[in-house]
Amino acid sequence: MFFRVAGRDVYLPRLVGAFILLAALLMFIQASAKMFDSWDNLKEVENCLAVARTEPEFFPTCQQNAKASLDLYVRLGQDNLTARQFFGALLVPIAMLLFWLAVLFVGWIFYKTGEVVVPIEESWHDFPEKNPGKKRKK
Repeated sequence: MFFRVAGRDVYLPRLVGAFILLAALLMFIQASAKMFDSWDNLKEVENCLAVARTEPEFFPTCQQNAKASLDLYVRLGQDNLTARQFFGALLVPIAMLLFWLAVLFVGWIFYKTGEVVVPIEESWHDFPEKNPGKKRKK
């Protein structure tokens, strides 16, 4: 037994799916660019903090760079980023990338609405028939 979600001449869901696909694709590309940009910014802040270990006059510049590019606060005397700071700054762009990938999948489902066929399991149970000739005594 199969259940068809839409007919063959359904254009509105396909149009909505096409718009969702286009927007999600653009946002997926933007999220991947932000993810790589965050990675590059993290490495740059790490290098800046390594230089600031030997030349402390660069430390305020490192703080400003970390705040502007990653929205991280680097404490005074901190010579490298903690694991929490590093992964906290990197996981948000990765999560956004995966979110837009899921929206791409939803858009694809809307676009393919006319062709989606969902199989439904059908099961039969045979119940024993009662004996019609035998009557119960009350």
